[in-house]
Amino acid sequence: MSTFGFDTEEKVLSYHGPLLYEASVIDRTVRQAPDGVTKIKLYLLHYSGWNSHWDEWVPESRLLKHNPQNLRVQKERVKEFQRAHKKRARAMTDVAGAAGAAGNAAGKRKLGDGAPSADEGLGEIREQLRLPQAMKLKLIEDWERITREKKLVPLPRETSIATLLDDFLQAKSKRTSHERLYGEVNEGMRTYFNQSLGSILLYKYERKQFRDLKETAAGKDKPLVELYGAEHLLRLFVKLPELLAQCKMQREHMQVLVSKLMELLKFIQANKAKYFVTQYESATDEYLAWWGNE
Repeated sequence: MSTFGFDTEEKVLSYHGPLLYEASVIDRTVRQAPDGVTKIKLYLLHYSGWNSHWDEWVPESRLLKHNPQNLRVQKERVKEFQRAHKKRARAMTDVAGAAGAAGNAAGKRKLGDGAPSADEGLGEIREQLRLPQAMKLKLIEDWERITREKKLVPLPRETSIATLLDDFLQAKSKRTSHERLYGEVNEGMRTYFNQSLGSILLYKYERKQFRDLKETAAGKDKPLVELYGAEHLLRLFVKLPELLAQCKMQREHMQVLVSKLMELLKFIQANKAKYFVTQYESATDEYLAWWGNE
């Protein structure tokens, strides 16, 4: 029988992206991994201060004990996050400014003057960029294939993020006169993904694949959006609430930007069969040997 590291109703800290959040354990279970051998301990969490629709099942590896030492870790992660992504947040601010101007021209209702605080902005953005259940399951599947089965997303992807974003822009251009606005969001996501992949979107197991790919003829000097696909773009959506909350922009600008990002997310879900891989590839013996020495 599996021994759980955390009790029901216990207060814990849970990783969500690079940051730690306070939560309580509602339920727990053991699930069999796709390899038919590995057992995964999962916990149903309720995040403190958040609506119950944010409750989610997470693996034990994402949890820490709620104690003074780990609370200090939580604070340090916030400081580190803010330092590391201050410049990258500015890139999205520029896109949001263009989006807000176009939105106001189209008659968008003003929601208030001034920028919300980081905490207020985080809650609002999280609420609006909440992942659909099908996309949450894709993230769990992605995590299991890579961290449990030690497989990899085949790279470079034939249907890349660049292709996906171009398809989205083309689809929207046919139905709206706001082509420039969607073009700005498209370019902003390309820039942001290229800047953030290596620092916040890779599992440790994928780092050798990332380095190796950049040294090949197929990957050398190419932007990362032309090498990676929807799996890694979806990980960026998980990070976006925390990243966008650091942007100092007017509320109406943020609302317009977030609404367009949500349209992109819905587009990905509607076309998931086209953009997500169906088979992950097995790592080579050389790759596994590298991992064993890490």
